[in-house]
Amino acid sequence: MTAVDNILDGLEAALELERELGVRVIEVDRALLSPPQGQREAPSSASAAGRTAGALKQAPGIAAARPAGRAKAESGGRVFDYVFLHDRDLSAAGAEMMAKIVAAMKMTRETAPLVCEGAVPPAKVLVVLGKFALQKWFPSLHGAPGQWLRGPQGECLLVTYSPEYILRFGSSSPAVRKLKLEMWAGLKAAMQRVQSGLT
Repeated sequence: MTAVDNILDGLEAALELERELGVRVIEVDRALLSPPQGQREAPSSASAAGRTAGALKQAPGIAAARPAGRAKAESGGRVFDYVFLHDRDLSAAGAEMMAKIVAAMKMTRETAPLVCEGAVPPAKVLVVLGKFALQKWFPSLHGAPGQWLRGPQGECLLVTYSPEYILRFGSSSPAVRKLKLEMWAGLKAAMQRVQSGLT
């Protein structure tokens, strides 16, 4: 599988989630993106990485990256890219929504865990699902969905909506589509931050 195929797979997963959430309808035709068979040339990974890093900008309100050495030592060397924090166990519908989101992020429950109790494993980005989760895990902080915060130990936090909150409004109203769009925009920003090393 080439680097272009990996990029297209990620794009298709993100678009599939956006279709599921009802925030965008778009299709990808790979035939239009690939040159004819005889003209393929391998892209330079260094130049592709440089273009990707150069295209991404740090979101406002986040300080420079903190050293990850302490977090790695505390977790036996493992630092997750994302850890989702919620105030309680999700309902079946909420868990289904989270599974779709995690899959669209090209993650699994094992690589991007949802934590409702106990110790929070170290992560590049902690995604706080709703105001009750923010109150539970970081009682001294205040923030609204879409905001980036720093935790007391320097943790990079993204506050977003709880799936349970979104599901309270049903599935087809314009308000629900707006909430889902805002949530997905925040998660895409989190993916960009992790990929560009800006956490």
